[in-house]
Amino acid sequence: MADTHDIQSWLNGDKFRSKGFREQYPLIGLIVALFFLYILVGYQAAEQQKYLTDTKKEMLDAKFRYMTISAELTNTTRQSQIIEALQEKGSNLKENNVPPVKIK
Repeated sequence: MADTHDIQSWLNGDKFRSKGFREQYPLIGLIVALFFLYILVGYQAAEQQKYLTDTKKEMLDAKFRYMTISAELTNTTRQSQIIEALQEKGSNLKENNVPPVKIK
């Protein structure tokens, strides 16, 4: 019978109104607050990780675009490429094969 009375006192709320349990209210409140804080920090960490992953992907994409543009620029500014481009456009400029001379 004691177990039934104990369960009944929990169900009808008598245990929650007892002096010993009321003294624990601040501790229970602190535990609940810390639990919600723990969940909040977990969500924020997940969002931060997602942001860092997205930023890293964007950075790699920008790096590869830079490398592609740099390689194209290097290729198009070579002397042989410039001469070919001028000849295709019908320019009569020619490459100078005589080395420069210093005038004293």
